[in-house]
Amino acid sequence: MSTFVVNGQEPYNNCANAIELCPNTTFTLNNINANATVCANCEDDFNFCFSGENTIWMTFTTNDLGGAVTVDFNNIMFENLTGQGNELQAAIIEATVPCVSSSYNLISNCVNNGTGNFSLNAAALPPNTTYYIVVNGAIGTTDNAEAIFDVLLYGPGVDRNPLFSIGTNTNTICAGNTVVFFAYTQFCDDQSVFDWYLNGDLVGSTLDSIFVYSDLSNNDVVTAKVSCFNQCRDTLTSNALNFTVFDFLVDAGPNLTIQRGGSIQLQGQTSETTISWSPSYNMSNSSVISPVVNPAETTTYFLTVDNGTCSITDEMIVFVEDGLEIPNTFSPNGDGINDTWDILGIDEFPDCNIQIFTRWGQLVYQTTGYSKEKRWDGNSKSGREMATGAYFYVINLRDDAYEEPIKGTVSLIR
Repeated sequence: MSTFVVNGQEPYNNCANAIELCPNTTFTLNNINANATVCANCEDDFNFCFSGENTIWMTFTTNDLGGAVTVDFNNIMFENLTGQGNELQAAIIEATVPCVSSSYNLISNCVNNGTGNFSLNAAALPPNTTYYIVVNGAIGTTDNAEAIFDVLLYGPGVDRNPLFSIGTNTNTICAGNTVVFFAYTQFCDDQSVFDWYLNGDLVGSTLDSIFVYSDLSNNDVVTAKVSCFNQCRDTLTSNALNFTVFDFLVDAGPNLTIQRGGSIQLQGQTSETTISWSPSYNMSNSSVISPVVNPAETTTYFLTVDNGTCSITDEMIVFVEDGLEIPNTFSPNGDGINDTWDILGIDEFPDCNIQIFTRWGQLVYQTTGYSKEKRWDGNSKSGREMATGAYFYVINLRDDAYEEPIKGTVSLIR
């Protein structure tokens, strides 16, 4: 029930401020201290079975279907002051121009002697059309009747029967799959955003009717809510969608690291038997859980397992490192420590070519292969001792896995 407390003139004393009635909701109103706007073609310039003298105004709009409408007036309590009337007068009118009396048409019975409960009835009203209810107090010996009363609007022409449901293409999915939800509304005017709930917890809001979600577990329940109508907001809760989510162990294993040219066994795990790894090149067998791979470069491998109903994919990375440790300094001072420029891993490339240059670009050392006997000792090929300083190197490994030479600087310290 909506109650409006008497406090001087009520705002709905004026047609332009007519209070909008909500269907099937009781409003407690009054016409105490109400007056009339009297002038030619003004809002109270009418004469049906009564004329406007101390009017109050209500309004309503028919629904999308239209039809019959009833307005009940109950629990009428008159002030009964000396000289006051004790009858209410009321009618439902159509105003093709709002609040302009020359456009009024009476569309219900007209009541001019409502001392007890009474009703206004209008039949076969068209859809989505706004109407007014005017209430007036009958004149007594000196003053018009004033009263507090309950008003109830109802009937098929105004009944709100909004429909709201949600759906999706399937309720049976695999873990991690993305699900697209659709919301359907009907007879829901002034629709709000859609709020989406997972097991009662809000997980998203959308302006349109589509919601995408991918973090569902077995037996999860998805619902949604939407509000309709600006006046007397009506919040609707959808049907519930229950999900069966298939989930089984699919683990591609930890990320691994190998040296370039090496191989390693993947460490996948699963509880199922239909297995597929990709990419399958440089792989011993893409249909077993732990194949051996020898990638030429860092590669992401995908393990996909199918249980006959759905498939789940996991991934891991094999990082490929160069396998060379090239020091950036050495000290050929004859102390037996770090006297030569030793490159860890260079023995794997027996055909390599190494060149050493001064900072002015002069070639001071060159070798094919870099065995222990060929390690640079800080001297030129002619045996001249090179000065302390920075030298540039170019290492061409002459290996298909290394298209570009390796370049850098090494500091010689004496």
